[in-house]
Amino acid sequence: MSSEKPVIVIIHGAFFSPMHYRKLIEPLRAQGYVVVSPPMPTTGLDDTVAGKTYVDDVKRLLEDLTPFLDQGKEAVVVGHSQGGIAASALTEGQTVEERKAKGLKGGIKAVVYLTALAIPIKGASLMGMLGGTAPPIYRAEGPFYVLTEQALSPENGDLRVPKEDQIALSKSLVHQSKASLEAAVHFTAVDVTVPKTYIVCSEDPSLPATLQESMAQAAACKVVKIESGHFPFLESTEKATEVVDIIVDVAGQ
Repeated sequence: MSSEKPVIVIIHGAFFSPMHYRKLIEPLRAQGYVVVSPPMPTTGLDDTVAGKTYVDDVKRLLEDLTPFLDQGKEAVVVGHSQGGIAASALTEGQTVEERKAKGLKGGIKAVVYLTALAIPIKGASLMGMLGGTAPPIYRAEGPFYVLTEQALSPENGDLRVPKEDQIALSKSLVHQSKASLEAAVHFTAVDVTVPKTYIVCSEDPSLPATLQESMAQAAACKVVKIESGHFPFLESTEKATEVVDIIVDVAGQ
């Protein structure tokens, strides 16, 4: 195991962007970690997202991560919400052992799922898990799924952020590639061969704790529970610190 701190890859969820993860990114950087967290091609406001899936997200992530791996650095991948799909797929062929077998240095050493889609079944999709019907918080519009007024309402219990931050947050959210929510997964959390940790957010109304736990169990993840909703890093500095501490613990193993 390398004594050097690994690179931390943070993969944002649907409708969000890296800017919303500052309370994870900045404390990690303050502790000396290199953090890679590019915007995903599946998320945006124009037609460039049309048809994009987690496969495109993985390509984008590798553009930023591969130079570090080629330098011999190891990495810990953190996927939040839908970002869990890309987190699993990113490890394919890129683990420390797989790269070593190909004569390459560096590699991914661990994955952390933060109330994420650690989908355990090949061919499954987010939309399939929802029964084929979009929930009331978003609707189809051209190549996008766009958030509805219900999702952006201050009364929306999914966000659980301070009221003074809710309006600014709702204005900063973007659209999601329709294809990204409908695409079948071909590399699952079960296929991930490095150590896996699942952070179960016990008060999450978007991804119920029972579903989180069932995915974690199916994928043989170590489970760590925190009392928070779907966005612990937006709820409070204290909740964000809990997540950061878990990531640091994994990174040090």
